Amino acid sequence: MSEVYEYVDENSKLYEEVLSVDFVFPNGTTKSEALEQIDMLVNLANNEPKIEFFAHEPKIFTKSPLVEPDEDLYM
Repeated sequence: MSEVYEYVDENSKLYEEVLSVDFVFPNGTTKSEALEQIDMLVNLANNEPKIEFFAHEPKIFTKSPLVEPDEDLYM
């Protein structure tokens, strides 16, 4: 895992910490599928007392310009 950049947001008016995380999905995953999977992951974490966070808020979904061809494309 790479080093995580850390800084103090001097403009913040909230008493909370924010960690931005990228989740990487297989090619062809739609935005709605990715959001559904993250929501399922968060729901699993809700039942774990050692995991504590206030909310999650997806912001950006980056799509690859590369498309994997269907297996039957050349048949």
